[in-house]
Amino acid sequence: MEAGNTYVSHQMRRMYYYSSRRLCIVRYKCGWFTSQTNLDWADLCEELLGVRPQEDEIKGSVVKLSWLAHHFAQINNDDDKEQVRRFARALILRFIGGVLFVDKSSNKVSLRYLQFLRDFEECGRYAWGTAVLDFLYREMCNATDYKTKSIGGMCILLQMWAWERCPTLAPKRTPSQVENTPLGYRWLRRGNQHIDNDDVRVFCRKLNIMKRHEFVWEPYPSTVISLLSPVCLVGSLVWYAVVPLICFQVIEWHQPDKVLRQFGMQQPIPESHSQPLNIHGITLKGKHDEEILVIKTKR
Repeated sequence: MEAGNTYVSHQMRRMYYYSSRRLCIVRYKCGWFTSQTNLDWADLCEELLGVRPQEDEIKGSVVKLSWLAHHFAQINNDDDKEQVRRFARALILRFIGGVLFVDKSSNKVSLRYLQFLRDFEECGRYAWGTAVLDFLYREMCNATDYKTKSIGGMCILLQMWAWERCPTLAPKRTPSQVENTPLGYRWLRRGNQHIDNDDVRVFCRKLNIMKRHEFVWEPYPSTVISLLSPVCLVGSLVWYAVVPLICFQVIEWHQPDKVLRQFGMQQPIPESHSQPLNIHGITLKGKHDEEILVIKTKR
């Protein structure tokens, strides 16, 4: 289930949407701030990265990852503190575009995220995990359209979740959990046997013929929870909150009230779906002089 493997069924999205809590750290934070849409993105690169992209390397607010790799390949021992900070911003931006918020091309990154890397202390207070889930949920939703040929977002998280919850999709041997790490880390260890066939048609068929007993519905057991790193459980009480997840114009509702059994709780009849019908129609097209609401923390 990587970018380029295009099929994500409606049912798989629904199951994933509500049961991925402990595969990685997801810290929900409160507070709000706004993001500008009318910045000169080349000027911003020059200010925060010390390099100005050429016209063929930037389009609107999007820059090529290869441009970042070329200009920030090697840091020198005699670089001053400001240059080190520039390299740090560039590396974080590459991670954002290459792992966290992957677009469908897999080779570009939005400079809208760069404005949040100005102050590293403040940057650590943003709800990045919430935004990553929000972005991935929207990509999964869009991928349910049969005309969609690619998917973006943090697909490695989706893949690890699928291996945990859908044994028929996973490698034949499930590696043991590693103490004091996120559960998904066990799939990233060297020596793991991965799937031999990566033909998307094979996985489409497996999803279409999947039976109820072939999906793991039970909550993660206490034996799994006890081995997690403490950072994975930070803010766990907020996991049950029914709230919107926000990442720029992308808004997806978090509704764990529909799957409380995943958290070891009794499941009453859930309330009606909270997602407003017009949410998916919001875009940034033509919004060059507006402020976009983005989630932030308070301390």
